[in-house]
Amino acid sequence: MKKILCTLVLACVIMSAAFAQQQRPATPAPAPAPAPTTPVEAPKNNSFGLDLFQLFKGFIATDTDNNFSFFIISADYERLIAPHFSIGADLDLYFMNFDGSTGNYFSIAGEGRYYPMSSNFEKFFLGTTIGFNLLSIDNSTSPEDGAFSGLTISLKTGYKLIINNKMYLEPSLAYVLSKSSIMGAFFGLSIPTPLGWNGGLRLGFVF
Repeated sequence: MKKILCTLVLACVIMSAAFAQQQRPATPAPAPAPAPTTPVEAPKNNSFGLDLFQLFKGFIATDTDNNFSFFIISADYERLIAPHFSIGADLDLYFMNFDGSTGNYFSIAGEGRYYPMSSNFEKFFLGTTIGFNLLSIDNSTSPEDGAFSGLTISLKTGYKLIINNKMYLEPSLAYVLSKSSIMGAFFGLSIPTPLGWNGGLRLGFVF
């Protein structure tokens, strides 16, 4: 009788252990590590550059033998405000020496552009500028001394090429209207004349 009782107790213990093993929840497999994500670079909506063509034009025009020097700084800033559209500002500074006299030209203008081929500010564009320009001769702004001041307006077209999302190269062509041409001011003329077509080649960076 004791053997039978011990056998039954041992059987119950074995069955309880087996039942507990079946009820134990399986250990969940570890979740896979998330794949590394490549950071998304913020879009470039601003640009700043200098016009190399105007800078080189000043170097070429300089003639030290005839006491004529011509130095030009032409810079611009542009910001994308909506797909295909941007606004900006253009700044031109000319420093001249000729026949013992000095001439300083200053121009600042606001610019608007439309990029039909891209929602960003790149590729082909059409633009217009309107601003103010001033030429002083020997620190005089009097028309009798050959100086002038007034509005300047231009129509512009060109192509903005973004390089490695860091820099840009921009050839352009603009038709400029001003109160008086610079050469006209040198000869004392006050007749408003257009400056005509001006080429540009800007190099700058985007940010």
